[in-house]
Amino acid sequence: MKILFLHQNFPAQFRQLANHLIKTGKHELLALKQPPSAKFDGVGVAAYKFLREPEANTHPLLKEMEAKVLRGEAVADAAARLKAKGYTPDVIVAHPGWGEMLFIKDVWPQVKLVCYFEYYYSTTGQDFDFDPEFPASALAGLMRMRMKNTVMQHALEVADAGWSPTKWQQQTHPRWARRKINVIHEGVDTNYFKPNARASFNIANKNITLTRQDEVITYAARALEPVRGFHIFMRALPGLLAQRPNAHVVIMGREKASYGPEPEGHASWLEKMLAEVGTGIDPARVHIVGFLPRDLYRTVLQVSKAHVYLTYPFILSWSLLEAMASGAPIAASNTAPIKEFIKHGKTGALFDFFDTNNLIEAVIKQLDTKQSRSDKVTRAAKDLVENNFGQALCVEQLVKLIESVADTKAVSM
Repeated sequence: MKILFLHQNFPAQFRQLANHLIKTGKHELLALKQPPSAKFDGVGVAAYKFLREPEANTHPLLKEMEAKVLRGEAVADAAARLKAKGYTPDVIVAHPGWGEMLFIKDVWPQVKLVCYFEYYYSTTGQDFDFDPEFPASALAGLMRMRMKNTVMQHALEVADAGWSPTKWQQQTHPRWARRKINVIHEGVDTNYFKPNARASFNIANKNITLTRQDEVITYAARALEPVRGFHIFMRALPGLLAQRPNAHVVIMGREKASYGPEPEGHASWLEKMLAEVGTGIDPARVHIVGFLPRDLYRTVLQVSKAHVYLTYPFILSWSLLEAMASGAPIAASNTAPIKEFIKHGKTGALFDFFDTNNLIEAVIKQLDTKQSRSDKVTRAAKDLVENNFGQALCVEQLVKLIESVADTKAVSM
């Protein structure tokens, strides 16, 4: 079977799927992505280039849409050149969020299309209106939010099938389209992310080594920003540190925001929050280590005595399940889609997102829990990930979806 991947940053969410397909040796794989075209052994990689620059005077509400149209045009142009050379895939696996598949059916009307439906925005009940500290209900904001879903609506119409990683993310999509969307998580490599009682994390510039014998509180996000509750976590730290004089806190993540703008008057949310609460934070016990290599990130999770995870009602981070698989006791905000994975008192502890006192109480309770009880909860969390979200299982489910689509008649437009 010929499979074409469409993703500007391939392999991204398709890494595990691609690796599995390579190992089977049964498929011809090609990825069409934005340059630079990094080598990916086993997958041919072709680049697309924009055919024109954005217009200077584009309507503000159309700027993001214009970028997506330009990307879709570039992909269609590259696809047409591939077709002219005799290449036609059996299945296209795409992330529609950046517009790459807007015109792909015009090149290959009969080719089967399977899309990763990660998230569908809404002006109510999700991330957009969640945090009163950052009100976004102005009319211009509402209109921009509605425009965000334009390419997703197109994808939902023309796709033959798709998948979302969590039930809640699936249900953010319109009711009429959910029948097309299977719930399949990317999966966690539980052979890699697993407990290690002998793990140790060295902070060389402070001459500190942390182990499972220490009281280690951890926080991880791709970026340190409000959508992952970084501002809430930082505001809880002075009180938490005051009550736990022996605790160390390890904060992992990039300073540059991923899902929103940087704060006004500050270069980053980290800078802003340190200006707000820094006097209550002891740098000898709070370690801001940036975005760590995978092996060091795993080690931090393995030494954690309480891993704090917060998120707006939004896309779930891989880090939550990786922490669960690594045996870290979880204290998490009671927001979607976390509640699909963390059941209070069974696989972790939940606290109110906006209540820093509740956060502190949840973490302290985790730290003070008897080891036998803590082991029972972390074992249940680890078993949940292994039994339901192991990488091999999830990838096999996705392969079955793609193969089933290949055996059905495609949607043509």
